[in-house]
Amino acid sequence: MTNRNETVLPAASRLEADGSAVAVGTRPTGARPIGAAADAPRGRNWPFALLLVAGWLVQAGLRAWFSRAQVVPLDNPDETAYLIAARVLAGGPAADFSGITLYHSTLYQGGYPLLITPVYWFTSSPTAVYHGVLLINAAVSAAVMPLGYLACRRLGLGRPAAYAVAMIAALLPAGFFFSEYAIADAIFPVVTLAWLLAIHSWLVAASPRARYAAAIGSALLSGYAYAVHPRGLVLLAGFAAVGAFVAWRRPAVRGSAAAAALTLAVTAGAGWTLNRYLASALYAEGTRSLSGQLVSTLGSVYGAIHVAEMAGGQLWRLVLDSWGIAGIGLAAAVAVAVRGGLGWSTARRGGPADLRIMAWLSVGVTVVIASTASAALPPHQSLTWASGRYLDGMTVTFFLVGAVVLLRAAVRPILACTACVVGFTLLAAVTVAVYAGTSLPTERGRRFNFGEPAVLTQNWKQASVMVATASVLGLLLVWVYFAILARYLRILTCVLGAAVAAVSLAAVAQLTAYCSVADNAWARAMGITQMAAAGRLKPGEQIAVAHDLTGVLRLAQTFEVSSTRVQFFDPLQEPPPDGVTVIDAGWPAGQPARASWPDAPANWRIVASNRFGGWVVWRR
Repeated sequence: MTNRNETVLPAASRLEADGSAVAVGTRPTGARPIGAAADAPRGRNWPFALLLVAGWLVQAGLRAWFSRAQVVPLDNPDETAYLIAARVLAGGPAADFSGITLYHSTLYQGGYPLLITPVYWFTSSPTAVYHGVLLINAAVSAAVMPLGYLACRRLGLGRPAAYAVAMIAALLPAGFFFSEYAIADAIFPVVTLAWLLAIHSWLVAASPRARYAAAIGSALLSGYAYAVHPRGLVLLAGFAAVGAFVAWRRPAVRGSAAAAALTLAVTAGAGWTLNRYLASALYAEGTRSLSGQLVSTLGSVYGAIHVAEMAGGQLWRLVLDSWGIAGIGLAAAVAVAVRGGLGWSTARRGGPADLRIMAWLSVGVTVVIASTASAALPPHQSLTWASGRYLDGMTVTFFLVGAVVLLRAAVRPILACTACVVGFTLLAAVTVAVYAGTSLPTERGRRFNFGEPAVLTQNWKQASVMVATASVLGLLLVWVYFAILARYLRILTCVLGAAVAAVSLAAVAQLTAYCSVADNAWARAMGITQMAAAGRLKPGEQIAVAHDLTGVLRLAQTFEVSSTRVQFFDPLQEPPPDGVTVIDAGWPAGQPARASWPDAPANWRIVASNRFGGWVVWRR
């Protein structure tokens, strides 16, 4: 049974120049679903290419504007670790992260620092470097828009509808907000989406040249994802599984599969070498084994059950962070993987087998990331398994799929997907409430991980799990209601798109105000940049930081002091390291500033202090 507004393609079909399938000797007739693909006249591709460039520029401009207030790295230790890794790759001074924070032994991989390293070629000023990195983030993160457009076109949307959906998807906090910080999450949604599109291009390539190019491109992206973040290892394994499967089932692709395997080996080997180099330069006491933690967690029945519960928490956030629409996309992908489709022709390129492979790949990667990301975390991070960061790339991907389903599917599949999402989200919410608490902390310092629940509940101290769940399910029902009514009143499609975009943009604005702006105000009060400037280090001079200084300030100084490597010592038990001319020490509460270093030699003097920040700068 098909939708009465749907164009059904005959079995015998060919591909047009733009990739659309039409029956041989015929043209499709009848009304199309909302946003269905239509053939564009030849020679009219360049105006739409300019529109794509304009859309990318708008998205990049929005990201740059929202990050304009950032002055220092705030998501620590992540931001500082990535920035110093880039400084090391550019030939600058290193640091020793051993013992600085509870996360000191976690390796922050080299793929993202490699991208931002060129900033250090032009300046060594920490402020200029940080702003330059955020501009790179804005440009790369904005690529979600053109990539989303390509994905929607391949799923059957016409150009205007695909453009609109891609612009809206690029406003999702999951693909937008993290670009305001110097972390790998700023680019990972783009890497994930490009990786999926490259693999699909490999599956549907019509010529050997295109097949080899897509195979090598997807292998390069797999290797780079592996170098960027531990989640990339899941992408690499997924690509290897798809490559082995298609090489077994399709003899014509075996040559390109061999080329992809060679490319993957070289790229992944380069990434491994890069990570080992950074580990030796920045982690004197070695790094923590994420795989060891994962094996330890899964080593018991209780651990395996707990991992399943944690995966539910991750998928709960996938639904919440997309206002419910990614849940529709995930449910549709499961249906395609299991049943082969939703009863309507979705893809403009490739056949049902290709679409089914992509569905299995997307769902599999999502489940594995959701299961392993939290299982590999230290036991004391009991709340982070309900964070939305780990599935940010798949949240954006399934949002695109869910939007296509709402625009093109018949009413019955939409309602079936909605029912599945509602049931699963309620079950996952109960799991989160039982194991993480009925409310999630959203005060300053915790909002970064739980921003979307705070937006949905409008509570920036403690976000209720059930209120957030009820809010997102209410939004989902509104989207579904408008999508169904739009079959009869097309203007409602525009209303639906504008409403989703408004919710996303308002969420980003609130997250920026309550996270970035508030944290920057705190950083200014703490005097993080002033402490580094107060020492007035000259070329060749060295600095040491006392162990009684807070971990946040110690970590910040390793980035803010860019001319030399920061050393650490205990002023109560040992003298300063030889050759040191500046010392940053902690200011004990209720005592004078000189109590920060009671045994200071006579030739040392206090040059700056900050009671709120709890620091004192000494200079010889």
